[in-house]
Amino acid sequence: MRPDIFREKSPLSADDCFVVFDRRKSSFTFPVHIHPEYELNYVEGASGAQRIIGNSVETIGEQDLVLIASPELEHAWKDGECQSSDIHEITIQFHPSLIEQYLDKKQFASIQQLLSKASRGVVFGKDTVDRVLPLLRILTLERDGFYSVMKLFVLLYELSKGEDIRVLSTATNTVLSNSELLMGRLQEYVVANINKELSLPMVAAIMNMSKSTFSRFLKSATTLNFTDYLLDFRINTAVRLLKEETPIADIVEQCGFNSVSYFYRVFKKKKGITPIEYRNSLRKQQMII
Repeated sequence: MRPDIFREKSPLSADDCFVVFDRRKSSFTFPVHIHPEYELNYVEGASGAQRIIGNSVETIGEQDLVLIASPELEHAWKDGECQSSDIHEITIQFHPSLIEQYLDKKQFASIQQLLSKASRGVVFGKDTVDRVLPLLRILTLERDGFYSVMKLFVLLYELSKGEDIRVLSTATNTVLSNSELLMGRLQEYVVANINKELSLPMVAAIMNMSKSTFSRFLKSATTLNFTDYLLDFRINTAVRLLKEETPIADIVEQCGFNSVSYFYRVFKKKKGITPIEYRNSLRKQQMII
């Protein structure tokens, strides 16, 4: 596993079956990450965005539906060339144990085959997306826990019958370029020291580069200067902690912001809303079954 990969902490407890996130957003901000839960992710209105699944990097169209069934398969969606500010994303995460106990039954054979392929990530073609989208939308509205689980099983079954399924990553563990290794080393250091004051000379020294060489490398790899890169990293870390219900004061300390007021000011500038408003919007967007 790459050292820079975030391990996402799901809101699911051991007693829950799955969680549904139904979100409207203007951009993709969550970093490349992994998590033990299986994930079905639907994106609409983000033509030109970049999808990263393992060693697969592709530009998506108007609709994108992907299933990931591996705890170590890194994935993310990035803005890429997307010009839209009205992106609709529906994400379902569920415990593997929810369905594993049934996979040796003949009635679940097609789902077992689908999940096997999805260990490397699969994307569904337009015919399957059009066929299952009504089921997916219904699932975001269902409030009865039992019926929600049954509808999730139906959704997986219908997906498994698709004839336009394509495996994405050629392997669950990828060979990294030198640039990726350097970025992994950089992000590993920033993650470990995000709560501290970090300067360009300090980080350049850690990377065994001169300030000018490090600045050129970072600009080439991310299109950002060090100040903007670090601020985005702090904000993205804060977003993750907001999702985990971490207290605001703890987020300020853990992410290296000088004060609560500065954190609020920067967060609102980046996201258009305050941290509290962002957290409240998350509570409205997620449903745990």
